Formats: sequence, structure tokens, C-alpha cells
Amino acid sequence: MNSKKKIAIIFGGQSTEHDVSVISASSIAKAINKNLFDPVFVAIDKTGRWYLGQTAFDFLKTGKSEGLHRVILSTDPEKKGFLSLDDGSVFQSDVIFPVLHGPRGEDGTIQGMMDLAGLAYVGCGTASSAIAMDKDLTKRLLEQQGLPVVHGTCVAQYAWKTKREQILSEIKESIEFPVFVKPATMGSSIGIVKAKTLDEAARALDNGFSYSNKVLVEQAVINPLEIEVAILGNNDPRSSVPGQIIPSGEFYDFNAKYVDDSAQLVIPARISQQLSDKVMLLARESFLAIGGTGLARVDFLVSGDTTYINEINTLPGFTSISMYPKLWEATGIGYTDLITRLIELALQRFDEEEALTKTIVLEKALGV
Repeated sequence: MNSKKKIAIIFGGQSTEHDVSVISASSIAKAINKNLFDPVFVAIDKTGRWYLGQTAFDFLKTGKSEGLHRVILSTDPEKKGFLSLDDGSVFQSDVIFPVLHGPRGEDGTIQGMMDLAGLAYVGCGTASSAIAMDKDLTKRLLEQQGLPVVHGTCVAQYAWKTKREQILSEIKESIEFPVFVKPATMGSSIGIVKAKTLDEAARALDNGFSYSNKVLVEQAVINPLEIEVAILGNNDPRSSVPGQIIPSGEFYDFNAKYVDDSAQLVIPARISQQLSDKVMLLARESFLAIGGTGLARVDFLVSGDTTYINEINTLPGFTSISMYPKLWEATGIGYTDLITRLIELALQRFDEEEALTKTIVLEKALGV
């Protein structure tokens, strides 16, 4: 009898981080423990169509779908899994590994689908994924918990269209330049601009609204140390040793992450033990604050004696040379074992949620 768990690795998607997702998923597919798991691949093309099969990676390169099944995620309890649009057959999996970065993959949308379908999946749940993907919501929640974040404001697209001059005046009065302008719901530093003047900030806001309907304007932390900590776990999460990003430019932008490979990744970070302990604790506290489960990478900006939580990434880059797995490798968990642990955590969380009471008998509810 085959006792292997069937793992559906989903990748691609409709976000601007589609290609990054494919690279991460390909690395996981190669490294997953084939003695324990039987992987099946589900590619989402840039139009939003889902294709299941062993040649799914090739499909995204060539567009050739021979041998693949066009599928949707079924929410029918009698047809749990991936429902073929070709012949109505159902492909089941024990755990879904959504290797999807950015909107419609990391923002709670697909997590909500998997919850409706009653399937176990790797990573944070619907609410925590949605919170972490929205930099504005993340900052509000962390501030409420007394955790340190960078000073700034959030501008809604409608307000920008109707009160542009008023907003610029408020930014000028309340935030010191230079500033960073960031689309609130994007990852991989997409759309982020450093603005040194109010005119530059206005142009950056115009650009930012092409990616998101909310844009953050944050006071720049001058010459910061960029520190990252990986988180692993559910109820009692663990922090990795910190790593350090040394960007070649003014900040760690998209090109430095994925194009020119110009930034230095230093693991462990060249910081004091005191600061190391501090960011490890803050990473854990911020992960718990958003209700995270499974994994995340927490990014910090450190200036002098001040440490800021910059953002929380619930599905960080996952190639074998990405910061998240490299941090765990330095902490003592290899890439293949890390994948195994994440699948185990997914099953653990699923079992805990399945044990919760789902229905209440009407008579008891009414006290009859």
C-alpha cells in the first residue's frame, strides 16, 4: 500500500510575481522528499486557468497543455480536491502547498478557497494572509500591539483622485523627506520608490496606484541595517538566526532580488547578540500578532538603537538560495527537511481546525 502523502504544489498565478512563484515552486518540486510525498503539480497561467499534471511547469513555458487536466478547486464535500473540467474526474491531495506570491496567492484569496474546499494547506490562514499582504493593515495591527513600525501614512486611491493637493500638503507637514512610497498590497519590492521631494512623491503615488488601491508613504530610515528573520511553527513558533541584506543601491529593490543578484546576503547577520535576540523576539511577537501559522519572514530596519518591523511575508521566496530557507539552513534545518516540516505543520493545523465545533443544534441554541 502506498503510504505517501499526496502533495499538490500550486504555482504561477495572476500576480506580477508569477515568474518568481514558478522559480520557487520548481525548487520545492526538486527538493521535496519523494520517499514521504508524492507531488502533483498545478500551474495557474496568467489568465487564471488551472492545469494539473506532471508537465505543468513546461506548460507555463510553452503553452502546450497535452497530457494536462484543466481543473478547478472543488468545494463539494463528495468531490473533494481538483475537479477536471475535461471529464469530471477528481484528483485528490492530502495537502496543498500554495507557492504563490503576491495578490490572489498570498493575500488570503486562495487560502479562503482552500478553507471552503476543506483541504489542508501549507502556510498562514485566510485572515493572517490578508493582513500581512496589506502593509497598511499590518502596521495598524502591530502598532496596536505596541510593536515598532516606521512613521508614515496610507493614501487611498479615491482620496488621491479627489483631494490630491490636500494629501500632498498633509504629507509635507507630517513626514520628513526622503520618503518611501509603497503599494500597500504588493510584494517583492514591486512599485516601491524612494522620493526625495514632494514632486517625486506625487509621481511615485501615481505609479503606486497602478499596482494597488492603497499606497503607503513612509519616512525613510536613513542608512538602516536590513535584517530578516524566518519564522516556523503554529502555536509555538520558532525564530531562525537573523540574516542581513546589504543592498548595492539605496534599498533592496526588485532588480536586486531577482535580476542582477547584486545584493549581499549575510547569514548570520553581523549584529550584536543583544540585537539578534531582540529581532528574533520581535519576529515571533509580530507573527503571533497577525495570527500566523506555518511560516513567514519578518523584515526589519535598524537605525542606531531603534528597530522597526518593516513587513511580514507569509509566503516568502522559496528557492534553495532564497533568504527564508537559507536562514533555516543556518539554524540547523536543511531545505528538504524544511519542506517536510511545513507539510507536517499544515496537517497539524488542519486537524486542530477540524476538531472545532462546526454546527450547533437549533434546539440547544434556542434553549428549547
